[in-house]
Amino acid sequence: MGLWVVSKTKFDVVKLKSVLESRLSKNLIDKVTRKSEDGKYLYEILLDDYIAGTITPMEKIKYFPVFKLLDVIRRSFNRDEDTFKKELKSITIRKIFRNALRSIKQFGLGTPQTFADPVMIVWNYTNNCNLRCKHCYQNAGLAGDKYKQKELSTEERFRAVDILAERDIPTIFFSGGEPLIEKDFFKVAEYAKKKGFYLSIASNGTLITKEMAKRIKDIGFGYVQVSLDAASAEKHDEFRGVSGMFDRSVQGLKNLIEEGIPGCIAYTHMKWNHNEFPKLVKLRKEIGAYKIIVYNYIPVGRGGFEMDPTPEQREEIFKWMYDEIEAGHHIIATTSPAFGAYCKMNNASSIVLAHYADLKTKELGVIADIIGGCGAGRAYAALQPNGDLTPCVYMPDTILGNIMTEPFDFLWNEHPIMKTLRDREHINCKCPYEAVCGGCRARALAYFDDLTAPDPECQYNARHYYAFMEALKKGEKYVPENPYKEKTETEVA
Repeated sequence: MGLWVVSKTKFDVVKLKSVLESRLSKNLIDKVTRKSEDGKYLYEILLDDYIAGTITPMEKIKYFPVFKLLDVIRRSFNRDEDTFKKELKSITIRKIFRNALRSIKQFGLGTPQTFADPVMIVWNYTNNCNLRCKHCYQNAGLAGDKYKQKELSTEERFRAVDILAERDIPTIFFSGGEPLIEKDFFKVAEYAKKKGFYLSIASNGTLITKEMAKRIKDIGFGYVQVSLDAASAEKHDEFRGVSGMFDRSVQGLKNLIEEGIPGCIAYTHMKWNHNEFPKLVKLRKEIGAYKIIVYNYIPVGRGGFEMDPTPEQREEIFKWMYDEIEAGHHIIATTSPAFGAYCKMNNASSIVLAHYADLKTKELGVIADIIGGCGAGRAYAALQPNGDLTPCVYMPDTILGNIMTEPFDFLWNEHPIMKTLRDREHINCKCPYEAVCGGCRARALAYFDDLTAPDPECQYNARHYYAFMEALKKGEKYVPENPYKEKTETEVA
């Protein structure tokens, strides 16, 4: 996500859980998250006193759970106390703190944790795009009026920002389509920044001129990722559907880096470009990009099952990523939940979690169980171009409702689909490392039309992958047995 950098300092999460879930702590958290008569939260008053250094010893004792949580967040961002006090003036950091308080109050300290509001909203800003990529989950393109009638107007986009700003959501990640193709993008993004959001962009990079890179910097985006599917123009352009785009994407990335913006290579791992990963690692170094973000391929939208890597290919790229991280090259991020399990399985010195950064497992590995794997409907959600909310960008047809007409709190916290996604007990994707993985729910849905089904991505579920592919060749349907499904459906009903 770009926000999280976990420190090397160890703390006892089991003890923290017992402290934060005690009746006294819950009562205190309830108290500090309520508004007083003057419209201010008690936690805000405590934060102001903490920043000013005027917290009394008695207050530290009285509100110990609150200050304990504050200390955990400080160390999670790897900040010394003086630096952290300065950053606590930020709306973004305060939202993270209040979201954490509300999450513990509402759900307890979980493994994995469910959040009272999304930690991140991925906003598919538009279906419009200047490329025709074969794997596009959004089926985006130069659609003209076909999609425009179904997208928010500029005025409605500003209103969408207001709706999100009313919640304790710290970050918006703009995606698409190609968000930079929209004329109002920077106006809306600048407005969102003023509202206190941490902002980032997923782009194909072809439109990022030097002037645009400067504007991205001036607004204050945290990072920008540029999609590269291969390390050569021939392979990349053929897949993206337009010639000359590789050179433009690379130049766009260089323009970002020259402005001092963390520019990342976004690489979707597919069957056809499996061997491109080592070449892109080399290209990253040559360009000076910040990281390579390895995207988990989901057969949805224009993407078919034929492009999905085999479980063995996934194991191989996990090994490549693992070797890079173990060598001390912290240049890899990934959206694949299974990689977190792979790292734990191999007793890696670090663990990379889907949607997050890498954690030091030998010093702080237990926190991985709290952050968990797949964050769909638990830590993040997707906002579609027309205002529909879905649990994940790779679930474009799993519509919870529209934030312009329905209460966000209901869509996030009360919708039956969200409750199903959060109920790990009844997810039919079991392995010794399910707390840090749990499988990708979008892949389960794409393969088996079932949010609780196994994710056929890892070696534990390889039999499901091959059984499905064999059935697909015969024009048949394969449905894995799910001993948990009947109970889940009864509970949801």
